[in-house]
Amino acid sequence: MHNRLVSFQYCTRHAIGVFEASNKMLNIFMLLFIFGESYGVIYKLNATEYHRMPALFKIDNYEDCLSKPEGIYCTTNFEIIKAAPNPVYDMIVEFSEHTAKHYNHSKLFYGVCLFDNRNQTNVSIWDPKQYVEAHLNESFWSEHRLKTKVIDVSCSNEKEDFKLDIGDAIVGIACLILILLNVVGSFCDLCFADGTKKNKDWYQCFSIRCNWRRLIKPFDESNPRLRPLKCLNGLRSVLMCLVIMVHAILPVFICNNNPRYLEQLYDNIYYHLLFNGTLIIQLFIIISGFLLSYNLQIYEESHEINWKILPKQTLLRWLRLTPPYALILALTSTWMRHINTGPFWHEMAVSEIRDCRKYWWQHLLYIHNYIDNTDCLVQSWYIAVDMQLFIFGLFIYLVCRTSKSRKIVLPTWFFIGIAIIAAHTYFEDLNGTVMTTPEVIRNHIRGDPTFLKVYRRSHTNIPCYILGMGAGYLFYYWQKIDLNFDKFKKYNMLCWMAGPLPLVLDCGIIVLASYFYMDAPRSSVMLRTIYAATAKPVFGLLLTVLLCAMIMKLENVFRPMLEWDWWSIVARLSYCAYTLHLTIIRYTASLSTVPFQHSTMAIVQYYFFILVVSLLLSIPLWLLVEEPMNRVWKLCLSSSSKTAQVQEKIEPELQTQSKF
Repeated sequence: MHNRLVSFQYCTRHAIGVFEASNKMLNIFMLLFIFGESYGVIYKLNATEYHRMPALFKIDNYEDCLSKPEGIYCTTNFEIIKAAPNPVYDMIVEFSEHTAKHYNHSKLFYGVCLFDNRNQTNVSIWDPKQYVEAHLNESFWSEHRLKTKVIDVSCSNEKEDFKLDIGDAIVGIACLILILLNVVGSFCDLCFADGTKKNKDWYQCFSIRCNWRRLIKPFDESNPRLRPLKCLNGLRSVLMCLVIMVHAILPVFICNNNPRYLEQLYDNIYYHLLFNGTLIIQLFIIISGFLLSYNLQIYEESHEINWKILPKQTLLRWLRLTPPYALILALTSTWMRHINTGPFWHEMAVSEIRDCRKYWWQHLLYIHNYIDNTDCLVQSWYIAVDMQLFIFGLFIYLVCRTSKSRKIVLPTWFFIGIAIIAAHTYFEDLNGTVMTTPEVIRNHIRGDPTFLKVYRRSHTNIPCYILGMGAGYLFYYWQKIDLNFDKFKKYNMLCWMAGPLPLVLDCGIIVLASYFYMDAPRSSVMLRTIYAATAKPVFGLLLTVLLCAMIMKLENVFRPMLEWDWWSIVARLSYCAYTLHLTIIRYTASLSTVPFQHSTMAIVQYYFFILVVSLLLSIPLWLLVEEPMNRVWKLCLSSSSKTAQVQEKIEPELQTQSKF
């Protein structure tokens, strides 16, 4: 009897335990039923676990493949699929969930060598996508017990035809005409240098010798108004180099032989000066606003300002910006597609060429920064912003004719700009800054919502443009009352606060964005909104203080270096270099037949290579296109008054080169 009672109690407890366990399992089942298959987030993996995942990038030998008679080289983007329970796949998904630092390891890029065997089979149609997917499925199932799904595929061989179309012919003829004009202009300049001034001016527009002299001409320090602005040449030149440095990492992230090394760079806080360096473009916007208000005030000294100046100055701005930009756009849309070499060609250039052929008119109207899902000349968003903010600045200048109105309108627009940034970030759930994560860079940044909605729109860059305009008004007023800046130099602390300190604080703002890359869940929308709404204005305000300190010669740490005479040459080339550099990056990357090196030294070497090539190629573009066309527009549209002569000195040195 006792044994039966013990057995009954044991069975009762066991039944209760089974019921409780079943209840817990039921709850788990309900959660999975409601929320779907659940995964965690893996922030770190050791080297052993990391290499259990399939290689993110894999490139077969390109030259060896095409050297074979039936060899066809295909590059493909594909995703891996779990066909059965697989712990490696679960690890891939959980590791890829940390998008701030990690690639999406479920989407891979491979270059594979295949063979066109239609001659040995009865198959008349060779489907590369189906063939590549079958090839990948076979290898992935045998190695990882995973399946694949091809997203896109591009195949090439050495037998492809070179076909020209009407667009190629038009652009080719236009380039020949430009070259012919420069040859004729240079010949006339050499042979008829003693001709009349009028004729001399016209053919000298296309004289390579005269344009070369203008290129290497030192900064004009004879004008007391211009002398304090010499540092702007150095600022634009240095910052143009920094922009190219940020863009030079693009090919390295698109395909490299050690993605783990790149992912680990995000743990080094110093690299966030590079990853979050997108804020430096605000200095170009400040300089553009500064020169607009400053030049217009000089012009107003001897001319009446009215609303007629709005269409005229807008047309002049369009004529200055368009010739070199239109040439690069035309070449990208036409002749560049015939390069078509290397395993990375489709990944690096095809989408850009396709979009440029489709949306070229948007670029010529400078509205493309409001058009999403396009990969045409991605860096040119700033050229559109510069054009649009220039019109906005002209409108503000014409509305605010008195000092009192400026004190009301400028701060009002400054805070409206801040509110616009905050509203975009909060209501569209955007990041606090453009997060240049591995996957975002891999996709050429074109699909990042923060980049599209906040970074490259004109209305979200209003605060820094207003700061620049305000600084232009202020500096003109200081010159008008002949303010003696030397009396401030005795205050060492003031000079430090107005000089190096703003630069240090700006670096702190950039590094502060590294918080959004932490190994933690995504930050709250309120925190992201606060950073987005304050980063640009505070960063721009500090840069404006630094700019004014340099102009006033209160800052003596960086200013002497920025006033180096040779910076004026680089500054004149800066717009052409900016327009060219990403095309050069794409072209050189497409020539590579192996994955890019992952070491810091290799990245630095590649950057200097791109910088030097961009500057060298910008010389003929400036000599043959930008400067000749600028001279032609001036002869057609500018007057011969004294004020026009002042602008002749100011604008080529300062305004027309603040376009990047």
